[in-house]
Amino acid sequence: MNAPATPIRLPLVEDQQLVREGLKGLLQLCPDIELIGEAEDGVQALERIQADIPDVVLSDMRMPRLDGIGLIRALAARQLPVPVLLLTTFDDREAFDEAARAGAKGFVLKAISVETLAEAIREVAAGGTALRPGLTERATRPGATERAFEGLPDPEPLSPKELQVLRLVASGRSNTEIATLLGNSEGVIKNHCSAVFAKMGVRDRTQAVLRAIDLGWI
Repeated sequence: MNAPATPIRLPLVEDQQLVREGLKGLLQLCPDIELIGEAEDGVQALERIQADIPDVVLSDMRMPRLDGIGLIRALAARQLPVPVLLLTTFDDREAFDEAARAGAKGFVLKAISVETLAEAIREVAAGGTALRPGLTERATRPGATERAFEGLPDPEPLSPKELQVLRLVASGRSNTEIATLLGNSEGVIKNHCSAVFAKMGVRDRTQAVLRAIDLGWI
């Protein structure tokens, strides 16, 4: 597909560095979408959006300081009609409903294909909404079981140390940094990561973090 003359300009707002890097990688595969910046929370995003108005904002729903819902309200209060597409795991129906009432233009799972993500961004940029049928069903029907990693068996429980390592991985720290923080060798941390990946049925750090978010572990 050829890129249009004017690509969709979009900032990425996500507090977890590893997830942010994974999403940036997906966006770079879309020639009609231009990533114009990134922010760790809604406060940073608001400053950057006011300085450079984008076509769409791709934002995590849950973040420290100012979350995605708060960002939508802050934009409205400043009369900045920028559509916001929220990243979520939909493990909280009340948050979904609140975001919809606040004016969210769409919702996508963090563990998502590049095709689905790009389609959602295009729909919102064109003035529509991106409520994927499966996500809407999951959010509105109690007991719905659709997950971003549907088809995978339930993971084995992680040990307290493995969960600690996983959370540090999610914060964007390298194996070397984690080893220093925990007083272990880098080899021990690598072994913990390998055990985590095996138990969760994933192949790398990014997938581990995304599945942990989907499971509500972090």
